[in-house]
Amino acid sequence: MKIILPKNIFSSILVSELQKNEGFEISFKESSLISKDLEFNTSAIALIPTIDLINHRNLFVSNKLALAFDGALSNSYFHFVEGEKKIEKIYLRGDVSLNEILLTKILFSERYSANLEIALDPSKIAEKGKDFLVVGDENFTSWDFQNALSLADEASELMEFPYVNYVFASPDREALQKFNESVYTVDPIIEDQIEKIIDPSILSAEAKSFITQNIGSLYFDMTDNELNAVNELIRLVFYHGIIEDMFDVKFM
Repeated sequence: MKIILPKNIFSSILVSELQKNEGFEISFKESSLISKDLEFNTSAIALIPTIDLINHRNLFVSNKLALAFDGALSNSYFHFVEGEKKIEKIYLRGDVSLNEILLTKILFSERYSANLEIALDPSKIAEKGKDFLVVGDENFTSWDFQNALSLADEASELMEFPYVNYVFASPDREALQKFNESVYTVDPIIEDQIEKIIDPSILSAEAKSFITQNIGSLYFDMTDNELNAVNELIRLVFYHGIIEDMFDVKFM
């Protein structure tokens, strides 16, 4: 069974459990391309950015595993210019998906009644004097993540639910059913073994300590709370006029 994942520290943590199943063939791809890949790999299972569902409503979504946050720990952080009084433009860099583009606009509209200009930053080195939303592991290798603003924390506070960043989905109902039957509750295992799971050669001691200390705000198991959170995230996109109609997520 082919499993496609975004490449970041949090998916790597989950892989520590998924790779125990010898029937899983695991590969990685940029977040923005994963849902599109399912149009060709129609029997694959992929961990897709949740808001991608608005453009891929045919996909079946697992009610067993996902990737969610509700605190300081996040895959995306805002890094603002120190002492700045007004934010008018934010540059997005890293493993950017539809989630970050739409949520940035929604959050600033809800919190500050601000109509932000958003631009993608493809440069290798971030230019000083700009405001950024950085997505992915670059936060933990090149930025002051401990003094940044967690997108996950802001989103979960706004919705009063965890921020479900990614969900497992597939166009193949039977394949997803087999996936569901093959996986199990992982949160207690990962929380107990996180010190051993994180490779010290990938992250600094500071980053590893930060993730370890905040591991309680990272969730892979889908409970009713996360299921409701997915629906709330879609509802939020609808309320802001980004989609014209609500739809039922095909959980199974």
